[in-house]
Amino acid sequence: MDNLWSHTLIHHLWSEFKIRKHFKYVIAPLKEVTLEGVTLDVSMMSPIMKNNLLEGRYEVQERRLSEAYLNAEDCVLEIGGAIGFIGLFCQKKIGIKNYVTVEANPNTLGTLKANYKRNGLESEVWHKAVAGESGPVKLNIGNEFWENSLLDNTEDSANETVEVEGRTLNQLVEEASFTVNTLIIDVEGAEQFIDFKQVPDSIEKIIIEVHPEFIGVEKVYGLVSDLIVKGFRVLQQEDQTLYLHRMKSSAS
Repeated sequence: MDNLWSHTLIHHLWSEFKIRKHFKYVIAPLKEVTLEGVTLDVSMMSPIMKNNLLEGRYEVQERRLSEAYLNAEDCVLEIGGAIGFIGLFCQKKIGIKNYVTVEANPNTLGTLKANYKRNGLESEVWHKAVAGESGPVKLNIGNEFWENSLLDNTEDSANETVEVEGRTLNQLVEEASFTVNTLIIDVEGAEQFIDFKQVPDSIEKIIIEVHPEFIGVEKVYGLVSDLIVKGFRVLQQEDQTLYLHRMKSSAS
């Protein structure tokens, strides 16, 4: 019994050593990763995020739903572009031409634009945040590129905060140079500030990642309910990411 325990412990320690060595000497030095034909700058990412990309786990839900339901004729407003992967995936793999990205985090913008250049595409990116009303909003920036959220004026945070120009969903749709029919939204909880009761009639498709861990289950059900009232139906759910579709005849 003692020998079995010793062998088990040695095996565990050896496995842990190999994993640590792999992350330190293979994953950590990586500067560039290609996923689904999209090449990304990963030099500023943590080893864990790099590993997620290498194993194909990054933005997998949005990727699946985009490939299943979007087509080259769609006109997309992406709110929360991060490092640009979903935008590049939609344009390179699906062939979408009319695509504009909104990204609030100033630390992410440079990487997003550089990734477009890496992939031979021009980026249309707005440095703005979706908000409940137009005007400056405070953004809490975390250590990872995806760790950012809008703050209430009364909330304190140990992380860096920056001021970003806020726009309502309707204003962002109206500012596009084309008629937007598709929304892709991943804003780390800021979906709670979007008035989905006023979603423009031109919108037929929505891919949205919801964050009940940040905003609570009640608010998630509330925003989905608002979209159902507007004629949308949830056609598919991948983990916390939903695809909603509205038939043209149902638009109010």
